[in-house]
Amino acid sequence: MGSFQQFLNDQKIDPRTLVRLSARLERHSDEDRLLEHKRWAKRRDKDTQGKSYAELGLGKPKSGRGVSDRQLHAALSDQPLPPRVRGKIVRAVNALLTQKGAQPIVPAALFGDIKPRQNAPAKAS
Repeated sequence: MGSFQQFLNDQKIDPRTLVRLSARLERHSDEDRLLEHKRWAKRRDKDTQGKSYAELGLGKPKSGRGVSDRQLHAALSDQPLPPRVRGKIVRAVNALLTQKGAQPIVPAALFGDIKPRQNAPAKAS
């Protein structure tokens, strides 16, 4: 049993709850849609094409996708995960912990010394 699985057992957190909470946290809001439109307009406008998003004050919108069951099971079995997936899991766990009144946790405490997945093989089509 890995450190992430042990943490969920110690805190009595159901993995299905994490999947639902992650989907809710990562869902697009009206602000995210507005940011996507502004970023799209920046790329189309000749005046702003040379400027960065930071110069124009345009942040990144949420991805719109929460953690999937497959990704969560990979985390539970201590398989390497991409940084974005680990970030989504940490956000969901920290949201759940703050609801319970506990302190947020750092990613290293959740995943231990698991190396991030690098150079993943391309999907066969």
